Amino acid sequence: MEATTKPVSKSRVVLTWLVMIWMILVITVFFFVICDRHAFSHPPAEEPGRPPSTVLHVVVLLLTGGFFLAVGLVPYLAAVFTGGFTFDYSHPVWNAVKTKQYILTICVIVGVGLGSGFILAAFLLPILTALGLDSRMATMLPLIAAFVGIQVLQMWVQIWAPLERRTILNRLAARGITPAQIQGATLVGLSDPASGLTKRVGAIEEDMGALWVTPDYLMFRGDVEQLDISRSQIAQIERKVDSRSTTALAGIAHVILHVRLPDNSIRRIRLHVEGLWTLGRKKRAMEVLANAIAEWQAA
Repeated sequence: MEATTKPVSKSRVVLTWLVMIWMILVITVFFFVICDRHAFSHPPAEEPGRPPSTVLHVVVLLLTGGFFLAVGLVPYLAAVFTGGFTFDYSHPVWNAVKTKQYILTICVIVGVGLGSGFILAAFLLPILTALGLDSRMATMLPLIAAFVGIQVLQMWVQIWAPLERRTILNRLAARGITPAQIQGATLVGLSDPASGLTKRVGAIEEDMGALWVTPDYLMFRGDVEQLDISRSQIAQIERKVDSRSTTALAGIAHVILHVRLPDNSIRRIRLHVEGLWTLGRKKRAMEVLANAIAEWQAA
């Protein structure tokens, strides 16, 4: 394997986290301020003898939070259990699934972020108002905190892992590959390392499937492609962090295969491990896969 095997700098990973969290915080605060330009101004004076009804405010916040949670969670669960609303796997499905996944991600983040924010505000409102904050500010701060927290959490937790797994297994089953055959495979996605920003809208993976490291070949069976790569076709094997991907937050160095094609040109294939719930698990799975491919190449 090529000389990109040194560990990723921890300071680089920490810096990436700080930059991402700062960007999320700034964008979120800007969003809420635009939605309520008076959120940080002095509230109008209360009418004499009519103190604000904290109990009613709390009830409204809880009901609003429950509504937004349903808006975020119901489509998510429906998409997971229907394979991204896919009911026919006899033809390639990944491009359609990842488009739906992109739209649903916005729905889930906004719904769950606002829902958890309103519910958090309902519990913190009496405490924050007792500390001297006006009711507007006491509502706004938990909303911002929850919305930022949900976005940071979803960068580490891969909420679409079950959808990826279901899509791959159902599509391969339609292509005649049994669950027993998949037991020895790694679920992977393929992408082109040279892909531009337009390819990164949604999921960057261009194909999804399973990879077997066999004695003679690296065998990939996917939604679209079917590859049998021999050692003689491997011009180089590279490990590289994709700095424009959230996988950089875990310091994941993707395996990139440089495959020599029949016309003697080189195709670069970047591997992504799929169907795993966290970036930490993805990193461990990538290391296992990288070591297996390195041993295969050296055999």
